[in-house]
Amino acid sequence: MALLKKKTPEEAAAEAAAKEQARRAAEDRKRQAQLEKERQAFEQSPAGRARAAFRKGDHVFQFSIDVMNQKAVIVAMVGGTTTQRTSDPVDVLNSVCREGWDLVNGSFVFVEQGQESRDKFMSSGQNVAVKGEVVGYYLFKRCEANRQAA
Repeated sequence: MALLKKKTPEEAAAEAAAKEQARRAAEDRKRQAQLEKERQAFEQSPAGRARAAFRKGDHVFQFSIDVMNQKAVIVAMVGGTTTQRTSDPVDVLNSVCREGWDLVNGSFVFVEQGQESRDKFMSSGQNVAVKGEVVGYYLFKRCEANRQAA
């Protein structure tokens, strides 16, 4: 018959302390992983790339951003239309300026990605819907006065 051994208060306290230490270590690893993920996401963002270019000593910085995305919608026997999603790049532009850059120029281009068409119902001609995106291209020049401490 097996005997059950009762833990002494010291053994129970040591086991609880070991569990608490393991829990804290797991939380620290999770927090470090989250910080690393956020760091990598920032480095890939326009502001992160602007910071890297500033540190490198570049004199100009350029990036592009999808400002508007348009999808073609064709409904049989009704017609064609488009749906669009628009984003405001102001926050992104301000974040780049805070990294030590001054906006010199911005331009926009519609990049057509295709179109869909159907014959009109009960009449001649076609319904056509175009899909694509408007891309904003921005050029910055180095401006030490805009740089804010990171």
